[in-house]
Amino acid sequence: MKSPKKKSPLAGFKNILIPLQKVRQFMETSGPAKVMYGQVSETAIGERGRDLVDFLKEVSLFTDLAQGDLRRIARIVHERVYRDGEFIFEQGTPGAALYVLRGGMVEILRKKRDGEEIPLAMLEPPASFEELAAVGAEVVHWASARAHGPVSVVAIGRSDLDALSHNFPSLANKILMNLAQVIAFQLRMLLEAEYFHEESKP
Repeated sequence: MKSPKKKSPLAGFKNILIPLQKVRQFMETSGPAKVMYGQVSETAIGERGRDLVDFLKEVSLFTDLAQGDLRRIARIVHERVYRDGEFIFEQGTPGAALYVLRGGMVEILRKKRDGEEIPLAMLEPPASFEELAAVGAEVVHWASARAHGPVSVVAIGRSDLDALSHNFPSLANKILMNLAQVIAFQLRMLLEAEYFHEESKP
């Protein structure tokens, strides 16, 4: 029997690789974000109406977890719904949870100093975002997340992971390892974006 294919650490993100000739277009706040999140998509996807445990199976952060572990996670997560245009979180506010998009689309955007909003990405299920906020202290959101149509998300707070570490340390360690992989991948993409920026300078 073939082993199941390991899910990408950035499932739900599109067009991660950026052609070098386009790097100049991604300067200022939009460059690193496009590397992390991908291009803005014009498609939309609706709520899939799946059982929470079945949904969690498809999330890269919870890959390789047993059914019992997924049920434990399902008991501690917080399900939230948002209306079209409602902010899930805003730039500059403290972050204390990671999010997994279960239904709908989420727009990631950053506001420039002059107030102009720069769209950075459109996420679709089962994308996770703001992973660092679940593991790091005093994290501040560097961008905003806004519902694009009706949206449902699953949130896992830093306190939830702390409690999981106390009660189920082995399970918490697996999740933290997956979180570390996603964060490291994003950091590498950011560094590569900066490298390409320097290489493209005249």
